[in-house]
Amino acid sequence: MPLGLSGRLVLGLGIVAAVYLISAPLAMLLIAAFRGPKDLLPFEPGAHWTFDNLIAVYVDRSLYVTIIPNTVVFVAGAVALGFIVAFVLAWLVERTDLPLRNEIFTAILFPLLVPGVVLAIAWIDLLGPRAGWLNVVMRATFGLSGEGPVNLFSMSGMILVQGTALVPFVFLLLSAALRAMNPALEEASSMAGASPAATFFRVTLPVLRPGILAPLILATLVVLEQFELPLVIGLPARINVFSTRIYYELNPDSNLPAYGRAAAVALPFLAAGIVLLAIYNRLIARSERFTTVAGKAYRPSRLPLGRWKYPALALVAFYLLLAVVLPLTVLVWTSVFGFQSAAAGTFLPHASFDAYARLFADATFRLAVGNTFLVAGISAAAVTAIGAILAWVVLRTKIPGRAALDFLSFLSLGIPSVIAGLAALLLYLALPIGVYGTVWVLVLAYCYRLAVATRLARAGLTQLHTELEEAAAASGAGWSGTIRCIVLPLLAPSLTASFVLLFIIGFREFTLPVLLQSQDNIVLSVIMWNLFVANKATDAAAVGTLILIAVAPVIFFGRRALAGRDGRG
Repeated sequence: MPLGLSGRLVLGLGIVAAVYLISAPLAMLLIAAFRGPKDLLPFEPGAHWTFDNLIAVYVDRSLYVTIIPNTVVFVAGAVALGFIVAFVLAWLVERTDLPLRNEIFTAILFPLLVPGVVLAIAWIDLLGPRAGWLNVVMRATFGLSGEGPVNLFSMSGMILVQGTALVPFVFLLLSAALRAMNPALEEASSMAGASPAATFFRVTLPVLRPGILAPLILATLVVLEQFELPLVIGLPARINVFSTRIYYELNPDSNLPAYGRAAAVALPFLAAGIVLLAIYNRLIARSERFTTVAGKAYRPSRLPLGRWKYPALALVAFYLLLAVVLPLTVLVWTSVFGFQSAAAGTFLPHASFDAYARLFADATFRLAVGNTFLVAGISAAAVTAIGAILAWVVLRTKIPGRAALDFLSFLSLGIPSVIAGLAALLLYLALPIGVYGTVWVLVLAYCYRLAVATRLARAGLTQLHTELEEAAAASGAGWSGTIRCIVLPLLAPSLTASFVLLFIIGFREFTLPVLLQSQDNIVLSVIMWNLFVANKATDAAAVGTLILIAVAPVIFFGRRALAGRDGRG
C-alpha cells in the first residue's frame, strides 16, 4: 500500500523518536564515563577525555569485596525465593481444583500496582527492628527485650522483601505457561504407572522448560535493576549493590555529584542486563519446539487436591497475609494512628487524620498529584503511539534496518531504571532545550520503555490480515485513512492494554523521578520518600495509602481481563 507523504512523515517521526529516546541517553552515558576531571560536569568547558573514572571505579577494592558479592547474593536470593513461591502458587491456581482461584489470582497480582517504595516502607512498619508490628508482638509474646528479634535492615531482610515483591510478576508469567500446557502428556504418564512426583519431574518440568527459564531470566533482570527496596532497606543497613552505588555517586555527602564515576559504574550493570535480555530472546525464539497446545483436541483439566485442599488454601492464605494484607494494613494503620503506637504497645490509640490534612494543605503535595497523573498519562500515550508505529514498520514494510529497530525497542527491557535515569540526567543537563527540572524531563525519561508497547502492538497487528488494508487501498483510501478507519479500531484492545499497563508503570515509578527530581517535577513516590527520610513516618504512610487508593480500582476494573475466561472463578 502506498504510504504517501503523510505515511512517510508519521513513520519517519516514529522511527526518529524511538531511536532518540533510547540511543541518545545511552550515548551520553557512554561519553560521560570517559570524561573528566571529577570536579567538572562531563560537558563543561575544561572537561577532557580520560580513563580516570574507569580506573577510580574498577581499581576500588570495595567493588569486588562488597558491591559485586552483595549484588549477586541479593539477586540470587530474591529470585530463588520469589520463583519458588510463585511456581507453587501458579501451579495451585492453574493446575488444581483449588477453591476461590479467581479471587486468589486477583489478590496475588495486586502488589504489582503498588510502588516499590510504598511496599518497602510498609515492610519497615511491619518488621522494623524497634517499632515494627511483628517484632513488638514477638517481644511481648516471648518476653524478649531490646530490638528485633527480626532485623529487616539486613541482607536477609532485603531478600525477603524483594523476593516477596517479585512473586506477582513471576506468578503472572508462570500462570500463562501452566495454563497453555496440554495436560494429556501428564495423563499419559499417569496411565503408564508413573507416580505424581515422577510425572512432575520427568514430564511437566521438561515440557515447561522454556516457560520456566524465560520468566527466570526476566525475574533476574527485574531484581538486578531494583533500586527502591535496596535504597529504603539497604541504606540503614549500609548494604550497597550496583543500583544504590550509582545513586550514592550522584548524591555524595560532600562535593559535586560524580557523574563520570556513576556512568562508569553503570556500564557493566548495563552490559549484564543486555546479556540477560539476549538469553531471554533466544529462549523465546526457540520456544515453538515445546508447543503442546494445538487444534481443538486441547482440553484443560485440573488435578483434584482431595484432602490437601484445605492445607493448600492455608498456604495461600499465609502468603497473602504476609505479602499483601499485613504490609498494606500496617501502612494504612500508621497513617491514621501513628508509627509509635505499635512501639509503645498501644494498638488501640486515638485515631487522627492530621497527616492527611497536612498533605492536602501542602501545595507541594497537590503539585505532586497533578505531576504524577500528567507524566504517567502523557508518557503512556506517547510510548503506545511510538510502539504502534514501530510494530507497523517491522511487520508491514520492507524498510532497511527494521530488524534493528525491533531489537532497539526490545533493548529497552534490559536497561535498568537507575541507568535510564542517570542517562536522562546527563543528556538533558547537556542539551540546552530547557526541559531539565520540569515535568517534561520525566515524560522523556519515562518514554524509553518501548518494549511493552511494541510487543503488544505487534501481537495485535499480527492478527490483522494485510488483505484488509489492501482492500481499503483498492477502494481508494489513502494510508492515513486506512490506518485511521481500519487498523486503529481493530488494534484498539492491544493499544488500550499498552496504555493502561504503561500508565500503571509510570504512576508507580520511583527511580527515574528521584534521580531527576526538582521543586517543579516532584511526584507522589518521591514525596513519600522525602517524608520517610525526614522521619515523618505518619505522613509518609498517608501518601502511601493515597497511592493505594488511586491504583486499587485498576486491579478490580481489569479483573476479567487478568483472570481470563478459563474457569478459574
